[in-house]
Amino acid sequence: MSTLHKQAMEAVLQAASHDIVGTLQERGVSDKHSEEGDLAVLDVAILHAYRIFMRICEENGLEVDAGYFADMANDLADEVAQEEEQD
Repeated sequence: MSTLHKQAMEAVLQAASHDIVGTLQERGVSDKHSEEGDLAVLDVAILHAYRIFMRICEENGLEVDAGYFADMANDLADEVAQEEEQD
């Protein structure tokens, strides 16, 4: 991974950490490691992934299609699950 990619990833992770704190507060979740805390973290991760998808599409002149994003995320999740089963 290039230095630029590492810096970009770090910036995304810092933004996500900030959003996670806010989401936990909004939802009244005091234990980040509870089931509700886990769901908040997943929600923020998905939202950040979608925001990145939107920006990439916009920067490349492509129409942003939430359904396509959801389908591709589902396909990726299935692939990862299959790989984990094989290991």
